[in-house]
Amino acid sequence: MKSDNSNDSTAWLAVIGRSLAYLSLRNSELRDKDLATQAALLISLGLGVEDSAKLLGTTEASLRELLRLARNKAKGSSHGSKKTKKR
Repeated sequence: MKSDNSNDSTAWLAVIGRSLAYLSLRNSELRDKDLATQAALLISLGLGVEDSAKLLGTTEASLRELLRLARNKAKGSSHGSKKTKKR
């Protein structure tokens, strides 16, 4: 019976953690920023990508792509934007 109580406590701690992360996002200056920036905050607070996507109202795949694009943009990656010289 003790394990059921432990599982209940763990579940409630997860709910509390997600709630605090959501409240932190909504009360921060990032609430008007793009999804990638908001997701980065939620992930830094300990939420996974899946939970962050649910809180932001998007899909996990979409959020992963946005994070990838933001990461590449921060690194200065050009991925195919090189212009060829015309003669």
